[in-house]
Amino acid sequence: MQSSHDNVALTRREFILLTTFAAAIHGAGCRSTNATGPNIVLIFADDLGYGDLGCYGSETIRTPYLDRLAAEGIRFTDFRSLCSVCSPSRAALLTGRYPSRCGVPFALGGVYSDLGLQESEVTVAELVRAQGYRTACVGKWHLGIPSDFDFKTHEGFTARSEFHPARQGFDLFYGMVGNSHPDGSTPLLENDGVVDPDAHITTITEHFTQRAIEFMLADRHHPFLIYLSHTRPHAPWMANPRFAGHSPAGVYGDMVEEIDWSAGRILDALDESGLAADTLVIFTSDNGPGPNGSAGPFRGGKGSTFEGGMRVPCIMRWPVRIEAGTVSGAMVNAMDMLPTISSLAGAALPTDRKVDGRDLSPLLFGEGIQGIDNRVFYYYNGVNLQAVREGRWKLHLPRSPQMLVWWESGLRELEQPLLYDLQADPGETQDLASAHPEIVERLMAEAARARAELGSWDKTGTDQLPITHLMDDRRSLRHLRSQQDHQAMGRDL
Repeated sequence: MQSSHDNVALTRREFILLTTFAAAIHGAGCRSTNATGPNIVLIFADDLGYGDLGCYGSETIRTPYLDRLAAEGIRFTDFRSLCSVCSPSRAALLTGRYPSRCGVPFALGGVYSDLGLQESEVTVAELVRAQGYRTACVGKWHLGIPSDFDFKTHEGFTARSEFHPARQGFDLFYGMVGNSHPDGSTPLLENDGVVDPDAHITTITEHFTQRAIEFMLADRHHPFLIYLSHTRPHAPWMANPRFAGHSPAGVYGDMVEEIDWSAGRILDALDESGLAADTLVIFTSDNGPGPNGSAGPFRGGKGSTFEGGMRVPCIMRWPVRIEAGTVSGAMVNAMDMLPTISSLAGAALPTDRKVDGRDLSPLLFGEGIQGIDNRVFYYYNGVNLQAVREGRWKLHLPRSPQMLVWWESGLRELEQPLLYDLQADPGETQDLASAHPEIVERLMAEAARARAELGSWDKTGTDQLPITHLMDDRRSLRHLRSQQDHQAMGRDL
């Protein structure tokens, strides 16, 4: 070890594809004149907790490369994913939209095997590719599989398939369709098919890292966007033999330290190739930690809408633009990635739909963003709105078991709302609802607005992609596939 989302007229998509094609022709042999922004490496860990990195307070897991990334860039302390499980978080990251708005409110697989990121959605990859960027999705996809997919062999997922990354703006897909089998086996795919049927979760990070670097260095004439979507430290908890036994935090720590190693390989490749100054590196996680990880000072973890389930690390480095050693407490979230990256790449946001995220580039460059810390944020678990935050105040909403998704690991019943001051009480331990009834009333009104627009467990919102036939896995399991008798993919979050 080297270191311990409204269906949209087809003309819109045709426009994007034609623009991309024109940019590719114009840029052959030289960097496209449209492509003036930085390279982007977006690293997405799986089930990594807020407290799992040294720069976020871990005393047992050694992460020198990610600590270095933070020291050389900006570290956010109030960054949230959009769900406490993976598929909705990934959909929101790539589209800049709430999961219900873009049609992926659930962790895919199991009863939700016919659900996926619709082609009518516009992803950050599509937007930057239209500006001349090369684009790659390397790692775990988990945003849908086609009806003829073979769960045992993983054949049937090609660039022509429904939900394939190629249909969402990625030139290259190299990775996994979703989670591995419980025994760690996970066929490895590249674009049109399986390239390694015998791949295993213990060494998959090495494959992802090497392929990302190869893509990064393959063409110096066009900028790139690499979405490096790790599947670690998600279960099954098995360490790479190269890292096994190295971390004081056991197998889980070994897995996190391998992710750190991977980040180090990426940083070294950028430095050695002279690309570092022209590259924005972003590191974050899809949700809070499972049972072996740390949420730091926050209550709850994966599956919960307490802060520990959705408050995650986020680090960004762009040496020529972001001041080294910056720590920001700005209230930001994963939906902000699309407008930020699009702005830096010179790409306009879609005007035919609502994009929920904000462009953070002024914040990255040492300027303020008016209203960023007082915007309202909605905590959904599936289609159940469970909490609303405005500035320092977070209101947990009443709920009962029939509202809940199967992965719920927080409050399963709540008769009265709970109000927390996250500034004074980040661990959500002291209910202040009775002391601030006016704040409770205001946030309850915000919750009603959110449910009207984004939907709720018992009704569809005005801007929610309809998925009525898939909304309740307790009453109907009709979408389980016969091929899936060997495992319930979605049951393992």
